[in-house]
Amino acid sequence: MAVNSLRKHEILRKEQFIAALFRSRKKLNGEHVTIVYANLKTGALHRRAPAAVLFAVGRKKVRDAVSRNMIRRLLKEAYRLEKYMLTEKRTTGCEIRFSETLCIAIVYSGSGRDLPTLDVLRREISRLLFTIINS
Repeated sequence: MAVNSLRKHEILRKEQFIAALFRSRKKLNGEHVTIVYANLKTGALHRRAPAAVLFAVGRKKVRDAVSRNMIRRLLKEAYRLEKYMLTEKRTTGCEIRFSETLCIAIVYSGSGRDLPTLDVLRREISRLLFTIINS
């Protein structure tokens, strides 16, 4: 499996895990992105993935559906390019236990007026993931 891919089994979809993730209340805020994260026992569902991830762009933040979808695609691409940090941590460090999966929700918290570029989102996601790994 290529490191720079985002496979279907890496996407967090089950309601019970999403609810548990948002109940954990561990979050990091950036200028355009908020990341909510937790180590959850997901069983064999996401065992092969470095993390299970969820992408969200709120309708109240970005009214236009085309812009929401564009931002969601940019978030996915930025995460896909920066997730190698999580893969390296899982293979080298032992802080993340293999019985638990790091679950991440990447929520767009910017405004709908000025859409960020891929480079801006990539730098921000990289910085926030680095903070998660080193905490």
